[in-house]
Amino acid sequence: MRKIYLLIIVSCLLVSCNKYLDIKPEDKFTEDNLYSTEAGFTNALNGIYLAMSANSLYGADLTLTTVEVMAQRFNVSGDHRFSNFAGYLYSQSNVSDRFDAIWTSAYKQVLNINKVLEAIDKHKGILSKEKESLVRGECMGLRAMIHFDMLRLFGPVYAIGKSKTSIPYNKTTSAAPQPLLPATGIIAAVLEDLSAAQQYLAADPVITTGVEDFKSDGRNWFRRRNTRFNYFAAKALQARVLLYADDKPAALAAAQDVIANAGKWFPWVKPADINAELINPDRTCSPEILFALYNPDLYKNQRDYFAPALQPEAILAPAPAKLTAVFEGLEGDYRYKSSWILPSVGGKTYRTFVKYDDVLDTKKLFRFLQPMLRISEMYYIAAECTADRDQALQYLNTVRFARGLVNLSATANITTELGKEYKKEFFGEGQLFFYYKRVMTPKLVNGAATGSDVTPNYVVPLPLSETNQRTN
Repeated sequence: MRKIYLLIIVSCLLVSCNKYLDIKPEDKFTEDNLYSTEAGFTNALNGIYLAMSANSLYGADLTLTTVEVMAQRFNVSGDHRFSNFAGYLYSQSNVSDRFDAIWTSAYKQVLNINKVLEAIDKHKGILSKEKESLVRGECMGLRAMIHFDMLRLFGPVYAIGKSKTSIPYNKTTSAAPQPLLPATGIIAAVLEDLSAAQQYLAADPVITTGVEDFKSDGRNWFRRRNTRFNYFAAKALQARVLLYADDKPAALAAAQDVIANAGKWFPWVKPADINAELINPDRTCSPEILFALYNPDLYKNQRDYFAPALQPEAILAPAPAKLTAVFEGLEGDYRYKSSWILPSVGGKTYRTFVKYDDVLDTKKLFRFLQPMLRISEMYYIAAECTADRDQALQYLNTVRFARGLVNLSATANITTELGKEYKKEFFGEGQLFFYYKRVMTPKLVNGAATGSDVTPNYVVPLPLSETNQRTN
């Protein structure tokens, strides 16, 4: 009897093994299942956008907090939780861990982007040709953006170290380490992806109907194009990258293209919407945003980092005199009067940052929008790159007028005024540190209330999670 039982058990095991060999690995089965429908592609791409708004990426570290502290935006001396970041103490564990998380999160999303691109080729016919082009274009643009920002953070100062080894550029679905490329190689790969993105997005509805396409299919593929990496986002990022690579003629052409063709769809914010709307102010100047991430944690982060109730060692706020200096005492500047208030709670005697405070009207389309690219930057790029001084002044004055300021004098120094504008325009958007790095500013005004100017360390070391893979 025992032998019979053994034979039965062995037979069952053999049958089970044969069936197991016919079953796809779970991750492969899940992936094929995911991309078997149009909704699967939608969910995959939306998941990437949502992950990009995580705090370890554009939700905080690359916009609100870490890179802003490194630009000496805030008074974080002494025992403040961000003091090591302001001091560029990259070997301190809290700092190295933060940059490790940024790096890991960034390349995880690159991998996810590459999987979507691979799935488009593998699952032909699931998407219409029109939607396939949009998805390809958005993915390639996002891949370019993430790699470019990793270069700006972890790469060398481009103007003097562009031939130095920098970071990998991953176009595969493999998590294995990719070759470290010189900074010039990364720029070339970024521009190649952006060129391809523009080709795939050549029929993007944003070009002909703007942000909202009310003839959409009801599934949001063609709506709220400012929350997707759209055609104008690709062109604007191209201008930003070309300027970083010091190709000013090409950067000028790209910026002028955006100004000429996107302006009617991305108008300057109405003064009444940012100033007179005391209950629901549009502090981010949302009509001007070419590309924004939808960040459901935006207002939580506002409370966690900028709320007046926070203790001095936790709140991110500038020293009063230094905030006044940034805005040159011009309290009529819309960017100042809308985003900086003297709070009535928390016992603070200085202004606190309220740019991302929530509004009462939950139907406002700008709620939860985290700016990534805005049209004002195109005017700055054009002003920096044109050889025509009068034209440069006109570009700067156009932005200043939109911010409630008078024109600059005819003798104004363009370079100096550009630096001032980057300080004012991009608070909480993460661009100032990268501006300083690009123009190689040797000394930064110390963000602390007292103390001498700071010598910045612009090159963040590659994290151990990356370097250890290359030595083991």
